[in-house]
Amino acid sequence: MANAVLRRFRPLLAIAALGATALFTPALLAPASASPNSPNSPGTKPTLTQVQQQLGDLALQNSQLIDRYDQAQIAVQANSVAAGQAERAAAKADQAFQSARAELGAAAAAEYEGGSFSATGALLSSRSGSSYLDQLTTLSMISTHTAQIVSNVTVVQKQADAAKKRAESMLAAATATRNALAQKKTTVQKQLDKYSALLDSLTAAQRQSYQQSVNPTVSSKALDNVKAKIPHIDSKAAAQAVRFALAQVGKPYVFGAAGPDSYDCSGLTMRAWGSAGVSLPHSAADQYNYGTHVSFSQLAPGDLMFFYQPIGHVTIYIGDGLMVSAPQTGENVKVASAIDSGNFDGGTRLTG
Repeated sequence: MANAVLRRFRPLLAIAALGATALFTPALLAPASASPNSPNSPGTKPTLTQVQQQLGDLALQNSQLIDRYDQAQIAVQANSVAAGQAERAAAKADQAFQSARAELGAAAAAEYEGGSFSATGALLSSRSGSSYLDQLTTLSMISTHTAQIVSNVTVVQKQADAAKKRAESMLAAATATRNALAQKKTTVQKQLDKYSALLDSLTAAQRQSYQQSVNPTVSSKALDNVKAKIPHIDSKAAAQAVRFALAQVGKPYVFGAAGPDSYDCSGLTMRAWGSAGVSLPHSAADQYNYGTHVSFSQLAPGDLMFFYQPIGHVTIYIGDGLMVSAPQTGENVKVASAIDSGNFDGGTRLTG
């Protein structure tokens, strides 16, 4: 699989682990001395090329895994909210049931309290025929009212029971999702450990060369040019999103994080556009369904850029061929070159 990944992602080998935008450029890395041994063979040190291949695999797997993690988190939140609503509905229905039951009890007690509330009592106590008929009419009304109360109690009780069952089902679903989410988080951490171990297998010089190729340094002049153009961006919301994203540069990447001190890729774009009043879910794949789709050549400052298929990473385009990205574990939010490669899956334009 590693060779296939390398062939497909030659211009941009992999977007960094856990949904980051690591811009791998193998041609820029001078391979270590070739070794016929497997990188996993005891007592051997993997070559840089072998490490690159494995990192490419892990980057692709992890970027998609972390987005599934984010989607699962969204499901937990949605289920928790729905369960809370169902619980409140059940409580309200229960309250209505208790009220109807009390009303029924009062009506029944009143009807059978004395003889004056029976047909015989009405006849014996009446002073005239019209009085008897009036009392019978009242008695009939009370009976009809009682029957209606009985009917209402039955309906309300069924509603209360149904609401409780919905709440229990939603809470069970939320719990199951949390359990699955915990397992996914464990899997992600194991993948991170592999990633870190591979990086540690490089020499200091190789690691420095690798990191430079993964995230080439953007000149301060290029950044100054972008910042100077922010006030002139057509969309005020897009300008605010770009401004926010740039302000996060230097903060650490942490998977599942959404600020204010650390971010993962979709956490960064969610907060950037959130600062402009636009609500987005904490998932790259879900964010792709918002806004209007644009091609690479149509990108404008503030647009979101998506990578991989299935989508596993998102960045925010800031203009002049640059984007802000929450890269990979162990790195910080940074500005990187936006490259149109086999990894780019499309862009979206949002409006405030």
